[in-house]
Amino acid sequence: MNSIDYALPLLFTVFIIMALLFYGLHWRLQLKKRLHIQLNIRQLTLLRVLIAEFQRHRGLSNGVLCGDASLNEDLVRTREKLDQHILTAQEFDGTHQKAWSGLIDHWSRMREGRTSDQANNLIQHHLIIRNSIFLMEDVANEIDLTKGLPELSYLSCIWREVIQAAEWAGQARALGTGIAAAGHSSVEQRVRMHFLYQKIELLADQAFTTLQHHAKEHPQMTAFRLSHGEQVVTDFLRCIKQELLGSEVPTITAKTYFQHATQAIDELLALVDKALEQLQQYGKE
Repeated sequence: MNSIDYALPLLFTVFIIMALLFYGLHWRLQLKKRLHIQLNIRQLTLLRVLIAEFQRHRGLSNGVLCGDASLNEDLVRTREKLDQHILTAQEFDGTHQKAWSGLIDHWSRMREGRTSDQANNLIQHHLIIRNSIFLMEDVANEIDLTKGLPELSYLSCIWREVIQAAEWAGQARALGTGIAAAGHSSVEQRVRMHFLYQKIELLADQAFTTLQHHAKEHPQMTAFRLSHGEQVVTDFLRCIKQELLGSEVPTITAKTYFQHATQAIDELLALVDKALEQLQQYGKE
């Protein structure tokens, strides 16, 4: 047997070993990427809940500080929910651990609700929600969650226009609840409310236009109930215009206004929920 006869089996064995090593490396990289995506989806899911509860806490606390004690029981329940979600947030580590620690520390300082300063109460809530939204954008953009799938190409609209529209609506809920609780509004408050009205109207219109265009090509978007959500947001905008911008002495109660605003915010955040459901579905494939 010559040297070639010896070499061929050896080369074949080396080839098989290299192929197995390459496959093993590829499998580990794919597994690492899949676990990374799943971790980021879990973080996004928790941030969506935290943002909603921070917003709710902001609106209720502002209503209480403005004189409506009937909101206090709801405020306590919301604070307890936030405490539970913050415990879950403490379990995250990795790339965004510093940002998570910042949110957790901020909540620990503001959760007591000891301040009687309405302006500072709103500022602190605006800040923690803004930082939560920034963290959501960072987590969403860290790795390509769409996997290049055209069915998920709408996600950037969710992290930008939809979340921002929900936050401006949250600010309008907080400010409007305080106005309704006090039974009057200042010129400055009405100017601010008009600004919030315009921001909600602009961003919600952009979001629903983008999503409805996407829905024409992707039937799975019917689960988003876009027409219904858009109508609820439109109804809330009408409530702002009629009840708060039209008079300095509103007749709507704080609780009723809070409920109208909450319906609109819930519809916007439901779009985030549907997006996260689809991400989880495609993440398993």
